[in-house]
Amino acid sequence: MGDELLGSIDTPSGEPTRQSTSRYEFLEHLGSGGMAEVYRARDRELGRDLAIKLFRENTGSPFDELRREREIQLLGALHHPGLVEIYDAGVFDDRGRSRRYIAMEYVAGRSLAARLRAGLPTHRQVADIGAQVADALAYVHARDIVHRDVKPDNILVTDDAAYGYTLIAKLADFGIAQFIDGSRFTNHDSVLGTASYISPEQARGEDVGTPTDIYSLGLVLLEAITGEREFRGAPLEAALARLYRQPRIPESLPEEWVRLLAGMTAADPAARPTAHEVAGTMRDFIRASILDERSRHGGGTRRARRERRRDADGRRTASMGFIALVAIANAVIGLVIGLLLGLHVWG
Repeated sequence: MGDELLGSIDTPSGEPTRQSTSRYEFLEHLGSGGMAEVYRARDRELGRDLAIKLFRENTGSPFDELRREREIQLLGALHHPGLVEIYDAGVFDDRGRSRRYIAMEYVAGRSLAARLRAGLPTHRQVADIGAQVADALAYVHARDIVHRDVKPDNILVTDDAAYGYTLIAKLADFGIAQFIDGSRFTNHDSVLGTASYISPEQARGEDVGTPTDIYSLGLVLLEAITGEREFRGAPLEAALARLYRQPRIPESLPEEWVRLLAGMTAADPAARPTAHEVAGTMRDFIRASILDERSRHGGGTRRARRERRRDADGRRTASMGFIALVAIANAVIGLVIGLLLGLHVWG
């Protein structure tokens, strides 16, 4: 792109750096990763806020360079409501240094990790998040892509209610994703993923398929429900723990949640449900939650209506009984008067 840099923004280290282009105005530092910084920026041409992932200078590692280019290619080819959308990519000059960047959708919310630190979501909210992330995974899995790093930090959540959900969740960061056939830039000599959320097959350094994302999502949902990360400790300790035991799923959870989470975190990848099946089960949970909520809030109203109907029926019955008694009394009086008159005439 080669734009002249304008303006300035402070880096996390506190040192100012000129990081605005003729099109993008950098506004706020959002976060850092191993390969890049992420900023909120303003697109001057389209008048909208977006997120810019600004990659650090080349480290000299061919794998890191291929990993960066893979993320750009993957994001550019994927379009789904449950994924962070890419708008632009390019290179600009930062004081003589070439900096690769991705301009993408700005999600005005927080990561699921940040939300969990603030408090536990409801089971309905967990189901909303799970359904949307599973839908996004079903989309990428259908394109033979494995995310390989599903974790709370990579799920962005907003409080906007849409599509029948109480909040919106989007899956981000495809930096270590790979194609299932392994034909695109795979480093076979390293275990990639976040130790607390990787699958057993990842921990063993085996080739992975779509079930590995299901296992990771299962651990994420379990943490969202219980508030506890299942496999904690140092990276090596956390990674190896799943090779010796299954995740502990509280029996106090509703039976349907226990069954789903146990299936998602099964040691055998073949025993895990597909992303499509997980999304469908989550939507079943959501429908059940809606019906339960309506029953709780509408039950009193329905009972009141039934009681009012019974009262009205009782009043109508009493009124009709009174009218019938009056009619009978009038008939008796008429009969007596008639008899008396008849006796007088004949007498």
